[in-house]
Amino acid sequence: MNKYLPILFPLLIIFAGLALRIPYLEEIRHTPEFKYPLYDPEYNAYWAKGLATDDWTVPSGVRDPEIRTTPHGRPPGYPWFLFLIYRLFGVSDTAPRIVQMLLGLVNALLLYSLGKRIFGAGTGFLAGLMMALYWVFPYYEGLLTYPALAIFLLLCLFHCLRSWLRQERFWSLALSGILLGAFALLRPNGLLLLPLLLLWILLISLRKKVPLRRLCFSLVLPPVCCIAAVAPAFIRDYVVARDLVFISSYGGINLYVGNHPNASLVEPRIPELMTWAGVDNWSCFDYPAIVRGLAAQQGLESMRFSEANRYFYRAALHFITERPGLFFANLIRKMLLFWGPVEITNDTVPAWDKYFSRILHPLPGFPWFFALFLLGTVCLLVDKEKPRKQTANDLLLFLWLTIPVYCLSVVLYFVAGRYRVPVIPMVLLFGAYGIGALARSYRAKHYKKALALTVLLILFFMLSHWHMPGYEASEATWHLRHALACSRSGMPETAEASYLKALEKGADSAVVYANLGRIHVQRGDREGGMALYRRGLEEHPDNAILHNNLGYELYREGKREEAQQHYLRAIEKNPRLALVRINLGHLLAEEGNREEALAQYEEALRLEPQDCAALYNCARLYFESGRTTEAIRLYRRVVSLRPDWAEALNNLGYCYATVGQITEALHCYERAVSADPSYTLAWNNLGNARLAMGDEEGAHSAYAAALKERNDDIYALHNLARLFEKQGHQEEAASYCEKVLAIAPDYVPALELLKKLKQTAEQPE
Repeated sequence: MNKYLPILFPLLIIFAGLALRIPYLEEIRHTPEFKYPLYDPEYNAYWAKGLATDDWTVPSGVRDPEIRTTPHGRPPGYPWFLFLIYRLFGVSDTAPRIVQMLLGLVNALLLYSLGKRIFGAGTGFLAGLMMALYWVFPYYEGLLTYPALAIFLLLCLFHCLRSWLRQERFWSLALSGILLGAFALLRPNGLLLLPLLLLWILLISLRKKVPLRRLCFSLVLPPVCCIAAVAPAFIRDYVVARDLVFISSYGGINLYVGNHPNASLVEPRIPELMTWAGVDNWSCFDYPAIVRGLAAQQGLESMRFSEANRYFYRAALHFITERPGLFFANLIRKMLLFWGPVEITNDTVPAWDKYFSRILHPLPGFPWFFALFLLGTVCLLVDKEKPRKQTANDLLLFLWLTIPVYCLSVVLYFVAGRYRVPVIPMVLLFGAYGIGALARSYRAKHYKKALALTVLLILFFMLSHWHMPGYEASEATWHLRHALACSRSGMPETAEASYLKALEKGADSAVVYANLGRIHVQRGDREGGMALYRRGLEEHPDNAILHNNLGYELYREGKREEAQQHYLRAIEKNPRLALVRINLGHLLAEEGNREEALAQYEEALRLEPQDCAALYNCARLYFESGRTTEAIRLYRRVVSLRPDWAEALNNLGYCYATVGQITEALHCYERAVSADPSYTLAWNNLGNARLAMGDEEGAHSAYAAALKERNDDIYALHNLARLFEKQGHQEEAASYCEKVLAIAPDYVPALELLKKLKQTAEQPE
C-alpha cells in the first residue's frame, strides 16, 4: 500500500479541491458580483482589460484612476497576471477564476510536497488536504485579487530554498530573489522578508563555514535578482510619468491609514482623505483625486504621486513619534485582529459571503486551524521527534520566522482578511504536524501526553475564538455592496430589497436613500426618487450627493431656480465634487450664462482632469465661443479616454473641418459612424467632408446611409439635393427639396435651393 501513497495522496488532494471548487464556481457564476466586481477587483479588471484591449473606458459610477498617465498606485503584479490571462483566453469573467482555482490546487500540491519533505508524507498530505478544503482559498480564488498567486510564489520560494540547502547552487538563490521580487509586485510589504532571507542565508553559511567570496555572492545575488524583478514597475513609472516610485505609491497612504489618531485599524475611512477626494468613502479609483486634494490643501497647483507618498509617510511617522503609546497599543490590536477569528472586511465581506454561500457555509473557519497551528508549534518546541535532516530543520526555521515577519509587515499598516491569506499555508503545515503529534501520542499509548495535548488543543480552540471587542463583520455593508452589484447588473428590484435590508441593519442612510432614489428615477418614478432624496436630506441635510441628485431631478422638471439652490448647497458642503459642477454648468449654459457655465466646467476639469463630461462640455463651449483650437485639444483628450464616444468624435471632426483640416475631419467622422452606425448627423458630416474632397460617390453613400437609419432626416435629404444639383441632376435635386419641405415646410436652405432650381429651369437654353 505504501508504494501507492505518493500517487494516492496528490490525487486525493486534487479530488477534494475540485469537489469544493467546481460547485463553488458554479454558485458564484450566478451572482451579480461575478460579472460586476467592486472596488479593488473592479480596479484590477479595469487595469488588465485596458492593457489587453487598449480600451480604457471607465466603468460606470467610478472615477478615472488615470492608470495610463500616472505612476502605479496599487502594485501592478496582479493586474499584469490578469492581463496575461486575458491575452491568452480573451477578456472573460470566468477564465481568471478557473485559472486561479487551478492554481489553488497547485498550491495544495506544493504544500503537500513541502510538508512531505520536512515532516513526512502523512503530515504533508494533511496539510495539502486542509489547504484544498479550507474555504478561504476558493473564496479568494473566485475574486479578481492576488492571494492565490501570492501563495504560489511563496511556496515556490520555499521549494527553491530547500533546493539551495540540498545542492547549494546559485541558481536557487537567484530564483528565490526573483520570486520574492514577484511577490513584492503583489504585496510590497513582502520585501520585509528579504532581510530575513539574507540573515537566514548568513547563519547557514557561517555554520557550514562557506568561503568568504561564496558567502558574499550568496548574500548579494538574492537582492540583485529581487530588484531586477521589480525593476519593470519603477522603470515604467519613470518613463510614463517622470516620477520615481518604487513599485507602488500607496505605501505612504496605507501607513497613514493604519497610523493615525482616528485610525479604525481595518478601514481607510479618514475624514481628510474623504474630503480631499470629495467622496464619502474613497477607493483606489479616487487616489488621483486625493493627491489633487492634498495639493490644494498644501496650496500647490499640482503634486506628484511620489510627493504625496512622502507626505503620508511623514504624517504617519509624525504620529508614531508623537504618540508612541497609542502606536504600540494599536499595533497590538492589529496583531489580535490579524490572528482573530473574523475575516476582516476590505473589498468584500468574507464572513457574510461565507454565511450566504451554500457551499462555503458548512466549512470550518480560521479558529479551527489556528488552534491546530498553536498545538503544532508547542509540539515542535517540546517533542523529541524533530526532523532528522538538517536541511529540513533549516527550512523549518525559515518557515517559522516567515510567519511573524510577514505578520509584522502587515500590522505596521492596517489589517484586512486577504492580507493574512499568504501565511495561512504555513499555519496549516504546523497544524498538520500538531494533528500528527496528537495521533502519534494516542497510537503509542502515551496517554498522559495525549491527554495533555488534547486539553491544550481545547484551550487553544477556545482562545482562537476570542476576538477583540469593537470589530464585527458588518452585515449592512454586505447588503450595500450586494445592492450596488445588483444595480449595475440590471437587477433593480433585487438591489432595492438589498438596500432596504442594509438600512434595516444600520447602514448609512444617506448612501441608501441616494441609491434607492436613483433606482426609482431609472424605472420612471421620478416623484418617488425625489421623495427618497428629500427623506435622506431630512436626516443628512449636509449630504452633497443627495443635494446634487435632487437638484438634477428638479432641473429635469424645469424648476431651475430650486435646482440651482441645491447645486450651490452641494458645492458648499463638498467643493471637490466635480459632478455637481458639471450639472450646474448645464443649467447655466441653458440659461445663456456661458461664462459662468464655462467657469463651472473648468473647475470640474481642475478637480477631475480626466472627467470626460467636463472635457466634452468645456470643448463645446470653447467652440461656441470661437476658441476652436482649445476645443480641438479638449475633444482629442475626450476621444483618447473614450475612443467610442460618437458625439465627441463628430464634434472633433466638425472642429477640424472649421479650420480647414478636412482629412482629419474625415477620419473623425468615419470613427464616429463606426462607433454608432445610427448616428445620422455624423453620416451627414462624413458626406460633406467627402464632398469637400471631391469624392461625390462617397458623399452619396454617406447621405444614403443616414437616410437608411432615418428616412425623414431633412439634413440627409437636403444634402442629397445639393449633391444632385451640383451634378446637374435638376429634377432629382428638386424632388429631394420637396421631400424636405414636406417634413419641414419652413426649412430655409431647402426653400432657397428649390427657388434656385426653379429659376434655373425657367431660364431659356
